[in-house]
Amino acid sequence: MAWITTPERTMYDWHEVPSDEVPSDREMKAVLVSRLNENLYTQDSDIHVEVSERVVLLDGDVDSPIVRRIAADDAWDVPGVVEVDNRLSVAS
Repeated sequence: MAWITTPERTMYDWHEVPSDEVPSDREMKAVLVSRLNENLYTQDSDIHVEVSERVVLLDGDVDSPIVRRIAADDAWDVPGVVEVDNRLSVAS
């Protein structure tokens, strides 16, 4: 397991995590909420996170399409996530 760094971003290579070491839904939610709170783009947004059977649901309001995208990217980078349902709305 390792971090992958590209010029645009750094992400976790969770694909190599053995199936018996996949985090629980609760652990995945905690990791994602922490990331969203630390991310300068998403920390002031109204984002609600739910995780069920390794599927992340993002809901709430954000200020711009880029913040919506960044939140989804952060969700995809959480080890063990298999799907992200991005229902974030961009405020007008």
